Amino acid sequence: MIFYAGDMVLEPVREVFTGPDNAVFICRNTRSPVDAFYTLLTVKNKETAKKLVTVFENSRRTAADGARPYIACFAQNTLLCYVFDYHEERRLDLFAPGQIIRARDWEAVSVGLVLACLSSPLPFPLLALALKQKHIHLRKDGTVFFAPYFDLTDLSEENGEAVCACLCADMLLSLFSLRGHLKSAELMRKKLTHNSFRSLPELYRDIKITEIPQKSNIKEKTAGLWRRNKDRLFTFLLAASAAAALFALTVLVSQLIFGEVPVFRLFEKCFDIIGERSLR
Repeated sequence: MIFYAGDMVLEPVREVFTGPDNAVFICRNTRSPVDAFYTLLTVKNKETAKKLVTVFENSRRTAADGARPYIACFAQNTLLCYVFDYHEERRLDLFAPGQIIRARDWEAVSVGLVLACLSSPLPFPLLALALKQKHIHLRKDGTVFFAPYFDLTDLSEENGEAVCACLCADMLLSLFSLRGHLKSAELMRKKLTHNSFRSLPELYRDIKITEIPQKSNIKEKTAGLWRRNKDRLFTFLLAASAAAALFALTVLVSQLIFGEVPVFRLFEKCFDIIGERSLR
C-alpha cells in the first residue's frame, strides 16, 4: 500500500509492528532524489485514534527548536497516519551490555537517557510507552533517542512525568544489573520501592549526585597539553622553517656568485693550532 503525505509518496519497505490497534512501517519517499526514509505510524482503531489525537493536542512538549514530535499527520481511507523521522536502530538494552564496559560509561549512558527523556518532544503518555516497550536506541556518538514503534494498545492518557521518571529509573536498574553495582542504582532502587519519583529532573539530580568522578589518564592529559600548546608549537616551527629556508637561500646565492660560501671561511683555520702545537 502506498501512502500520500503532502508532497511525499511513502512506500513501505519494512513492517516493524502490526497489532490490533495500529501498525508501524519504515517507508521510503519515492519522490525524493535520494534514499529518504521515514517511520510511519498508522492507526486503524477509531477509539485509539481519538485518544492519540487528544494526547498530541493536550501535550505542551516540543523539540528544542519548537518543532512537533512528528513531521506530518494525515488520514488515508480509514487510517490515521503520523510520519516521524527515521534513525538507524541500535536498541540500548541489546547493544549496550556487550559494548559498554566501564562504570563511568554506564553512568554517562544513564545521564544520556534521562536527558533524552527531558528533551524529547513526545507527550508523556507516548514517552511512557517508549520506555515501557523499550524503544530506546543508542546512536554511534553515544546519544540516546526514542523510536516511535509504539503498540498503542497500552496507551494511557493518565501517564504523566512521574510515571516516565519511574519507568526510566526501572530501565536503568535493569541495565545496571548486567554490569554490577553503581552508586546511583541503590538510591534509585529505594525510591522506586516507595514510588517516590515525581519528575525527570529529580532522577537526573540523583544520578549526578552519585556520579563517579572522572580521572584524567595519561592519554587525556597529553591530549590536553597538545590542545593548549599546539598554536605556540606551530608558530615556533614556522619561524624555524623560515630561518632555515633563508639560510639555505643565502648559501645557494653565495655559492653561485663567489663559488664558495664566505661565511664558512670563519671556521677554516679554527683547528690549525691547538694550544702550542700546529696540526699542519
